[in-house]
Amino acid sequence: MVTVHRQPSSNNRKFQQSEFHMPEKIRYEFARSEQSIFSEIYFPKRVAYYRAIFDALRHGYNETLVKVYLDNNIEALLNEFKRYPALFDPHDYNKIRRIRIPVSIAEAKNRIEMYKSPFEGWSTYSVDGVFFDRNGKMYEEATQVVRIMFRLKSSYAETASETNCGDVLRAILFWIIARQGRPYEHKMWSKGEEQQFIRSHTPWSKRKRLFVEQYFADIARETNKWIDDRALFIFAYLVRQFADQVLAEKLYEEEIWVSNFFDQNLNVISRIKL
Repeated sequence: MVTVHRQPSSNNRKFQQSEFHMPEKIRYEFARSEQSIFSEIYFPKRVAYYRAIFDALRHGYNETLVKVYLDNNIEALLNEFKRYPALFDPHDYNKIRRIRIPVSIAEAKNRIEMYKSPFEGWSTYSVDGVFFDRNGKMYEEATQVVRIMFRLKSSYAETASETNCGDVLRAILFWIIARQGRPYEHKMWSKGEEQQFIRSHTPWSKRKRLFVEQYFADIARETNKWIDDRALFIFAYLVRQFADQVLAEKLYEEEIWVSNFFDQNLNVISRIKL
């Protein structure tokens, strides 16, 4: 009997090689919580509104389109946001005091040009609600809720890591984002705010205190602008587009509600290849 030895085909060779290939090691790594902002916008669940809401969200990821919308409506926005003129002040992050009167259209357009999108996605759900009007009459209405989580990616993360001060950066961000009860004149990056932060977190090592003294004001400015960009996206862009649709459909909504939770702790468990 003659035995014929055949060479394995290329497919078989690949299969044999794969049998001896070490499996890829993957794990999910825990990270400390970070401060984020959790927002919900409540819309009546009506067919007439859904397209306007969905299109605004779908296009909201495009930073340029949001800027164009804000720029085209800047005159109306300055009037609508006259109670918070600093939102459109391009120089607000370098001033000691906040303005109390609206800026010019040219200045507001400069602020819009500074806008950096904080928006990376959304989720929706529906609830059935019951509401009472001023006369006590009861209304039942389905509500569409848009849920957005805003997560700050600080440009100081690398510096904090290199100086072994990641915990200090985290503490500063928690302090700045969660404390939203300041009087209008108070700036997050003021020397007084920095000193209050230092006193509240004693004792300090020399290295960590130096990090605070060097970077607190700049971190606060960056974070404040991120918070304001989020406000521009939600109120001046998203909610306003919904309001425009209400008027276009000649419908009537007494109020539009938005809730913001500035003290949300977010843990991101990341997939890591070893």
